[in-house]
Amino acid sequence: MKKHLEVKTIGSDTTFFIWLVLVLFVFFPSSVRGQQSNILIGKEYKIQSRILGEERRYVVNLPGSYEKDDFYIQKKYPVLILLDGDTHFHSASGIIRYMGGSEQIPEMIVVAVSNTNRNRDLTPTKSSLGVGVNNNAQAFASSGGANNFYRFLDTELLPQINKDYRTLPYRLLVGHSLGGLFAVDSFLKQSVFNAYIAIDPSLVWDDQVIVKKASEILASNKSFKSTLYIAQANNPFDEGKNAGMRGQAFQTFLASLTNNKSEGLKHGYTFFEKEDHFSVPLISLYHGLLFIFEGYKFPLNTLANKNASDVRKHYEMFSQRLGVDISPPGKLINGAASFLLYSEKKVDKAIELFKLNQEYYPTSSVTYDSLGDAYKVKGNKEMAIINYKKSLEMNPENEKAKRLIKELTQD
Repeated sequence: MKKHLEVKTIGSDTTFFIWLVLVLFVFFPSSVRGQQSNILIGKEYKIQSRILGEERRYVVNLPGSYEKDDFYIQKKYPVLILLDGDTHFHSASGIIRYMGGSEQIPEMIVVAVSNTNRNRDLTPTKSSLGVGVNNNAQAFASSGGANNFYRFLDTELLPQINKDYRTLPYRLLVGHSLGGLFAVDSFLKQSVFNAYIAIDPSLVWDDQVIVKKASEILASNKSFKSTLYIAQANNPFDEGKNAGMRGQAFQTFLASLTNNKSEGLKHGYTFFEKEDHFSVPLISLYHGLLFIFEGYKFPLNTLANKNASDVRKHYEMFSQRLGVDISPPGKLINGAASFLLYSEKKVDKAIELFKLNQEYYPTSSVTYDSLGDAYKVKGNKEMAIINYKKSLEMNPENEKAKRLIKELTQD
């Protein structure tokens, strides 16, 4: 059973102009402005969980290039599991879709999981953390179901997502508050996820039991292989990142992370002085994603001064760090090469980048069309025709390629 969630939207010196054209080409290659249209932002599904003994809802937001894209043909995507989906789906999916569309980060499939019993699902039991039961255990009688919820994500939901969509074996978990606590707990388990964003996690929950366990695990385990980003909001009633029990819990946990010398562990932390617990998720997600995927967006000013082998090496190292092959931002590279070709008149360097893009995206008609343009500018009619013909094979509706093949053949 599924529903469609809909929103309505209404589109509304020479170097600067060229850069403007480049930005439009890279970011909005097929936009239609001035028209009103309905945009689907997600599809809602239900799954019967044997582990949880109940039906659970989740909403999926697919990247802009998923259904049809002349550049990214049959592309596979990382999966981001978003906790507290009822609260965060609209804002988070918008941020992720924009950042992916502008090629700051890889495009991702967002899966927002709705709650039924939030305290139960998102809080760890003492037994699962290996600590004794204290006097306030009765107060958390409805809590402590994190192990089962994690098993649901791992063995039921994620396999369903992998079955239904084109996924890469790279998974992120994002949680806020108790969801952040769950993210930290999953991180300490070295679970099925590759990266975690814990937004103002409830580290003081149950006498800081997760902080104490983190100190034990991180002191003894030097083989962590994941990325964790932690955001801390300010407390308007006790301001400062070190203030009070809450601030101390963060600092103790951060110290444990810093003291762990695992080569595969990457962690980041930001204290958002001007944000409180309820305003911090938006900005935290943005910074957390940039931290996790640092290096995905090759700096344009550097790209213009590097050759294709440098770019290849950069993305080989990036994929090695993530532990999965993630193709580089093809549209960004294509746009930069176009800028080099038409604005900087660096034809050979542009051809190098276009060729590299063909290696990464060999089924894309756009890469051959662009390389045809570059050879046409260079004056190599034979190679221009070869590439235009290849582009036309992949996209028979490419009228531009038809026209240029005819023109170059007649010359």
